[in-house]
Amino acid sequence: MKFGILTGGGDCPGMNAFIRAIVRTTLNLRPQTSVWGVVDGWKGLLDNNFRRMTKMDMAGLASRGGTILGTTRVPELATDKDLQETMARNLHDAGFNYLFVCGGNGSLKASNVLDQIIKREGLRTKILVSPGSIDNDVCNTQGSSIGFYSALDKSLDMLEWIRDTASSHRRLYLVRSMGRKSAYLSLFSGIASGAEFVIMPNENVNFDDLATTIAERDRDSRIIVSESYPKTLEEIRAELEQIFERRNIKREIRAVDMGYFQRGGKTSVTDILRASWIGYRMVQDAFESCDSGFYTAYYTGHSPAPMPLADAAADEASYDTIPQEFLDFMLALR
Repeated sequence: MKFGILTGGGDCPGMNAFIRAIVRTTLNLRPQTSVWGVVDGWKGLLDNNFRRMTKMDMAGLASRGGTILGTTRVPELATDKDLQETMARNLHDAGFNYLFVCGGNGSLKASNVLDQIIKREGLRTKILVSPGSIDNDVCNTQGSSIGFYSALDKSLDMLEWIRDTASSHRRLYLVRSMGRKSAYLSLFSGIASGAEFVIMPNENVNFDDLATTIAERDRDSRIIVSESYPKTLEEIRAELEQIFERRNIKREIRAVDMGYFQRGGKTSVTDILRASWIGYRMVQDAFESCDSGFYTAYYTGHSPAPMPLADAAADEASYDTIPQEFLDFMLALR
């Protein structure tokens, strides 16, 4: 058998742990199977850029952030039928029995499209997909995305550092968080750090009420602003400064974007173990000649049945919907 590994979309901690799990599980259980990495994600698949992976390549990889295979987006893959056909044919012509993918919503949808072409044309390759995204928005009705808890750890560290300075100077900090439309990262960061407020993407914010909350704080205040909220940090700052001046609230305001600091760095234990567990399950199923599917888990040892790629790719609700119970959770802890 011949296996391929592809990491797609935005990089996230845990992708390297996923790669390690696929390579080591495969070569330990069936050494005659060859494992190849697709270099630079979907672009590498288009260019037939593959390199053979060995167990020695995996040394020291588990906790390393990013992806050693690289990831380069190919936006036209979403609509270019000829490109889709070419990639599906490249997998078949390269002799891959299975392609293991770790990536976000774009990678999941691309995998589904290629799988449909492969089935229609009777090609060889089956595709197994795992969710890799700090945004936790990849069909998360069955589990959470690899990389989410690592990004959450980084966010909590940064918010604690910001608290120190905010407290020393009696400042208010507006902190922008990644998370795309789902806002899981900003919401959970706010709950874990005890931030005064989390502005959700579609929230109609009453800034006068928010100013009252800030005025009641003795020293430090942090407001987390979700990535998809339409106002910039400077626009929020200007609006609050006008209210502070009118109401004689003595607070200096600073703005910080956590941005790409949330994405990189060391992988959390949670993501290492979960990525490894999912990778292990995928390889075991591939050796049993399973069909294409989407694999996820809430924790190490959790084994929900793989979902058809078409069902997982169609799970639009998970992209931008926070369950009400989580919002109530946040409100209760303010």
